[in-house]
Amino acid sequence: MKKKNYYNILGIPKNATTEDVKKAYRRLVHKCHPDIVGNSPENIEKFKEITEAYETLSSPQKREQYDSINRLYEYAEGVSQGVNEGVNEGVNEGVNKGVNPQKSQDSKTEKKKAENNNTDSSKKYKSEKVENEKKPKKENTFSKMRAQAKANHDKNIFTKFIKSLLDRKPQQKKYTPPKIDGKDITTEVTLSIDEAINGTERIVNILHMETCEKCRGRKFINGSICPSCGGAGEKSKYKKLTVKIPAQVKNNSKIRVEGEGNKGFNGGKRGNLYLIVKIENHADVQYDGLNVLRTVSIAPYEAVLGGYITFEMNGENIRMKLMPNTYNGQKYRIAGQGIEKGGKKGDLIVTVVIDIPKNLSTEEIELYEKLKMVAKRTVREQKNN
Repeated sequence: MKKKNYYNILGIPKNATTEDVKKAYRRLVHKCHPDIVGNSPENIEKFKEITEAYETLSSPQKREQYDSINRLYEYAEGVSQGVNEGVNEGVNEGVNKGVNPQKSQDSKTEKKKAENNNTDSSKKYKSEKVENEKKPKKENTFSKMRAQAKANHDKNIFTKFIKSLLDRKPQQKKYTPPKIDGKDITTEVTLSIDEAINGTERIVNILHMETCEKCRGRKFINGSICPSCGGAGEKSKYKKLTVKIPAQVKNNSKIRVEGEGNKGFNGGKRGNLYLIVKIENHADVQYDGLNVLRTVSIAPYEAVLGGYITFEMNGENIRMKLMPNTYNGQKYRIAGQGIEKGGKKGDLIVTVVIDIPKNLSTEEIELYEKLKMVAKRTVREQKNN
């Protein structure tokens, strides 16, 4: 089997520089790439040979090894050709000199026929002919020479090594494009507090990237850019999907929907869809088992005087009574206003936070000044006692 000539494949001489190799490869890429000339098996195999030649000749180490093997091939072919030529010349020389035992025997027989014309001589000739036919024929001298030369050539270890290289058939591997998994899709979904507590369903409109049906992802058709996808190899497509949101989901949590991402290439699996949950007023709501924890702000006078306050929860207005002298961080429990599951229902636990408004009126400030004058002790002094 003839070894591939990488120099001929790239169209460069053997003394080409590394820069010449790179220029030749770039030129052939623009000319022979499967995306340009077509994705047929022949074009793929040709481009594979071009890439193999470039990887070998662009590396000084690989190129030196390749040139050394080529020199061994050329030497082996020269030795084989020289032996065959020498044997053929010997045979031709022997034939030209007339050294042929069979031809010489035939000449002697005809000479005897001419000298003996009577009947007795004819009988004697016939008996000699029969006797001569019984004798074994002498082996051709030059046939023995040729056989001996061939045997000596086959015994040469170097010849056997080169012959094994010439007879070795490389395994042809079918080119298989690598699998590419599809990309994931990430989007946000906003839930109310009630939806986050009890769970819900959402219809999301997802933008998928699908393989172009016209060029089948190759980006080119008959050497031209695909007019359908503009050379991208893929097109966008919207898809409506109903997603179930579990109960007690937390803010910024991530919900995965398997296999609803972008499509993969060459047998690669599809990507996933990820929903990032955003809860309205999430800073004021947390969960503890079936209990819902809620933080509510109150004014200083509400904390001192007590009374009823109203706040929104799960789309409803909740009315709660504050005790006089409520302190910051005090908790109130409202039974049966939590999460219901398995026949059980949790409670709503409210933590109050005393909040001073940022913009106070002049009258409010004056009242605080009077409160300061009538206050006997500060809060710090009261805690120390």
